[in-house]
Amino acid sequence: MPIKPRGGSFQVTVGSGENRYRKMFQDELEAQQAELDEIKRRKTEGATKVPLQVSKKPHEGKTLGEAYDLTMRLHWRGTAAEVTHKINSNAVLEFLGRDTPLTSITMEMVNEMVFEFEDQGNAGSTVNKKGSCLRMMFKTAQEQGWIEDFPNPPFRKEAKHRLRWLDEAEEVRVLAACEHLGLADLRDFIMVAIDTGFRRGEMLGFRPADFSNGLLHLHAGQTKTDEARAVPATRRVTEVLTRRAHLPFTFSPLSVYALRAQWEALREHLKLTDDPQFVVHMLRHTCASRLVQRGVPLAMVQKWMGHKKIETTLRYAHLAPNSLLMGKEALEQAYIPPTLTNNWRTHEDTHA
Repeated sequence: MPIKPRGGSFQVTVGSGENRYRKMFQDELEAQQAELDEIKRRKTEGATKVPLQVSKKPHEGKTLGEAYDLTMRLHWRGTAAEVTHKINSNAVLEFLGRDTPLTSITMEMVNEMVFEFEDQGNAGSTVNKKGSCLRMMFKTAQEQGWIEDFPNPPFRKEAKHRLRWLDEAEEVRVLAACEHLGLADLRDFIMVAIDTGFRRGEMLGFRPADFSNGLLHLHAGQTKTDEARAVPATRRVTEVLTRRAHLPFTFSPLSVYALRAQWEALREHLKLTDDPQFVVHMLRHTCASRLVQRGVPLAMVQKWMGHKKIETTLRYAHLAPNSLLMGKEALEQAYIPPTLTNNWRTHEDTHA
């Protein structure tokens, strides 16, 4: 099978079924070499002689893509909503990964997906339709005995989005916890994510070479909107990127799975396991919230964050009460006191 890009990593798959080899690599050349080594090993040792992976139960390796295929055949094909289900399901598969084992999908991953859809400007009803497709895939898998239980995607009210971000004090606690746990890579990741507003995939796929002249460049095709953008680096972002310039990717030690595991360790240490909003995507909300709170115009925030629609940026507008005071001050500048008006009229009457 060809090497597949997954976020900022590359997935190598050789063989199928119980004899399948699958592994993630941060560098594409490393992935290509691993694929060649595995093919060579199979030729010399015999691929069928010793299975690489042995499932204890027939359903343990079932993936989200297999659940989708079966759901389409059993429930959606031939219905009036078939095309809609397919479109919404493909969005789910793209985010969670078609080859992701069903048993590895957590509530945190589902929440991340929901927040990402909202960040793309999806209305509550659209998010719910995508969540319903995922829920149906889970139910189908459960009916087949592939899984016993599953995370239930949350419903969203129309046009209602709850935003969770870190204030400065909470950020200090989070970074201190990373140091305490020895999660230096995660600490760097968090600081850069907060100061850039980059999405998880944009962060993991960022290369040191994309940092030049004080700007972090995301090229067309790297972003959710497929449009290039660049943001200026803060002092601490510059320090992190300079220190990690020798790596193939800026956050090479962190794969999607390593990031998820380290974030979960951080969440447990901070006793935030009951906070469904404490997810990686929250760092992006933190960036947008701080920009608005500190007086950056919404049009500039939209450009910085790469929001395709201004409606997405407007979710943060209520965080900028000072903008209303600015409007008041602008009107005050054009205000003529009554005394001046009366004096002008008296002067006019005198010369009549």
